[in-house]
Amino acid sequence: MMSDIHTLNQWIRAGEGPQLDFKTTITSYAKIAKSMVAFANSRGGRIVVGVEDKGYFVGVDVEGEKYELDKAASQYCSPNIVLQYDKIEYQGRYALVVNVAESLDKPHYAYNKKKTAQQLYIRVGDECIVPPIFVTKMLKEGDLNVTYRTGEYYRTQKQLVRYLKENQSISIEGFMEWQKVSTRNAQRMLVDYLLEGTLRITNSKQQIFELY
Repeated sequence: MMSDIHTLNQWIRAGEGPQLDFKTTITSYAKIAKSMVAFANSRGGRIVVGVEDKGYFVGVDVEGEKYELDKAASQYCSPNIVLQYDKIEYQGRYALVVNVAESLDKPHYAYNKKKTAQQLYIRVGDECIVPPIFVTKMLKEGDLNVTYRTGEYYRTQKQLVRYLKENQSISIEGFMEWQKVSTRNAQRMLVDYLLEGTLRITNSKQQIFELY
């Protein structure tokens, strides 16, 4: 499958974010595993190899990069992560597009360089971070493995954005009372909005969210 340079230019203009990461080349199994795990534990995403962070197209050896990525996905991610590939050609050079699906088998962990320890990551904005304790607990208990994003889910998201523009922040308890939902559903919805890039956590202990 081949995408085109126009699609790549759209991604470059949008910049790195919750579902997009640029890599010049694969230099470390542990580092790329961190990105893979973060996407799989969140809303999925794509890693574009052959493009610098600021959007400059440099191109790569596609098959060589695939080998490195497959090794990272199978040996440095636990459970392992299945990747899908695409490529973009421009003036005789290629960028490799690595598609990482949102996992139904969360959480995934990334091994460190020496494979002596592993860590759980999520994607928030354009960063791969270690999640707060309450999000880690939700991932380990499987609360984020199957999230049904219905029309009501997106209507609530729009209401929440309007609410936060007026009120600045909201807690799990406040969201529960406002939307008349259980603690579990409130946590799942707010964390899912976090992983989508709508929210950020400003106080992890008190579970307080603001607009990203």
